[in-house]
Amino acid sequence: MLESGQERILIFVPHADDEVLGCGGLIEKACRYNNQVKVVLASVGNSFFWHRDQPVSVNTRKKEFFDALKYLGCTDNDIMYDDKESILDTIPKREIVTKIDRYLMDFKPTMVFIPYPSFNHDHQVLYEACMAGLRPVPHRNYKIIAMYEYPLIVWQHPKLTDVGELYLDISETIDKKIEALRKHKSQLREPKHLISPESVKEWAAKRGMENGFMYAEKYHLLRVTL
Repeated sequence: MLESGQERILIFVPHADDEVLGCGGLIEKACRYNNQVKVVLASVGNSFFWHRDQPVSVNTRKKEFFDALKYLGCTDNDIMYDDKESILDTIPKREIVTKIDRYLMDFKPTMVFIPYPSFNHDHQVLYEACMAGLRPVPHRNYKIIAMYEYPLIVWQHPKLTDVGELYLDISETIDKKIEALRKHKSQLREPKHLISPESVKEWAAKRGMENGFMYAEKYHLLRVTL
């Protein structure tokens, strides 16, 4: 489908770096084939990261987000809230759903990608709001609605089982995915951490091994319409 260059792909992400962790290969490949790709970041803000033992400003997080997407070839992006990082659960869900509805109506995507539900409450809130926004509505037809994943889903209970599986071959773009992740300098972890560049590459190799590719991204399908 991506090779056609005719898709309109809308991706919702909870935090800056989730777009690369979950969809970096997809974004690069879709943009390379001239599909329309829009990435919506739900929350960003001033933060204090224990792994760096220092504060990180909202402007730093935004710059990392923009730089990573630009490197992958995507220039269409938006931010829902620039002062709500780690506190999306304090916002009335109806407000978030209304914003998601607006993106869906304005962008008119053919494919929508949302986060796999997680122990992280921002991920969970965005997942639930996306599910509400993607409810069946007349004249809104999507070819694919799917959840992207990230290595931290290994800490997930209960696991989702009643979903389909889609593997995207990212063998040609794995190095760009990892380099895009490195654009998020404030987020970089030590090599054995689950979301370090080294581990993310190993995860892509694992997913590739499951389907005969060198490297792959796996997506959990919620609905496919042909």
